[in-house]
Amino acid sequence: MDWFLHIWRKQRFKALTIITLLYLLVVDILLLGDALFPQREGILALADIFAPYLFIPLLFLLPFLFWRFTSVLRVVFVLGLLLFTLWFPPRFSGPASDPTVGAQQVRALTWNFRGRNKRDGYLRNIINLQEPNIVALQEADANGLDVATDLQQKYPYHLYQQDEVPPGEALLSQYPIVAHGILQASDGSRTVWDIPRVMWARLDLGKGKTLLVVNAHPISAIQTVYNCFYCPQRRDNQIKELNTFLQPLLKQHEHLLLLGDMNTSEREMAYQDLVTGLQDTQLAVGTGVGNSWGWRLLNQVWAVLRIDYIFVSPNVKPLQLDTDCTARGSQHCILIGTFSL
Repeated sequence: MDWFLHIWRKQRFKALTIITLLYLLVVDILLLGDALFPQREGILALADIFAPYLFIPLLFLLPFLFWRFTSVLRVVFVLGLLLFTLWFPPRFSGPASDPTVGAQQVRALTWNFRGRNKRDGYLRNIINLQEPNIVALQEADANGLDVATDLQQKYPYHLYQQDEVPPGEALLSQYPIVAHGILQASDGSRTVWDIPRVMWARLDLGKGKTLLVVNAHPISAIQTVYNCFYCPQRRDNQIKELNTFLQPLLKQHEHLLLLGDMNTSEREMAYQDLVTGLQDTQLAVGTGVGNSWGWRLLNQVWAVLRIDYIFVSPNVKPLQLDTDCTARGSQHCILIGTFSL
């Protein structure tokens, strides 16, 4: 043991440098393989979701960088930072846009409310603060909405009763709802939909304008299949079904707003199915990275993934999108977007 400690004291920085280089090589091979041969499911697909975090071990090198005789280790550390920047370049969203002259502005809010947790008036507070025209909720507390008479007055047009919406979803609107429905299999089968997960409502904005609002909450890919940690097949099929529903509406030039907790990160192949024909508001005018899910108390510092979205059709102009990650009892942040049409 003494000889090992003696060698370790003399060669520890060299060993640390070699280990770091090998680790960076493995990460690079993994990222290159995913770029060339993207996977929809399996361990490689799961690893790709958290790929940016594979560079976190580099931070453990920081204490050693200030020691003597670690110049090579410093070079390797800088190399790791460069590789991270190359694989995940900084994303700068465009500035908030100016509304088109004469166009109508609409403000929408979406939040996975997780209503089974204590709320302490969080929803009421954020509504009073942001004053959205449209509120879309997932995992909402229907009983709480039932007794919130002030919110019902503020949003006289609302859908949250069990026979009106998918389980846990709600839509509050200041605009009249002229039609609404739930997306599900025509034969009532559960081949794709385990439960109804998508609702839509056509709103009358006045002056001959309508807006089709789609509130969606596809099933999670994590631990929703027995004895499988990450199985996205059912979620992906639900997203494809949602896309099939949306495409004819886009071809008809509907003003369309798709929002909700999609249980899909932008690094998964299902995201491409989701965004086809639509604008991702975060990429257009969002602030920051837009991550919207993580640990409740840490979200305000850094949310882990972006799985909540607001998408709009090409004929709707995004003006601004804010992601509010203030701790409010839910693991999800709140998205508030402003649009012109």
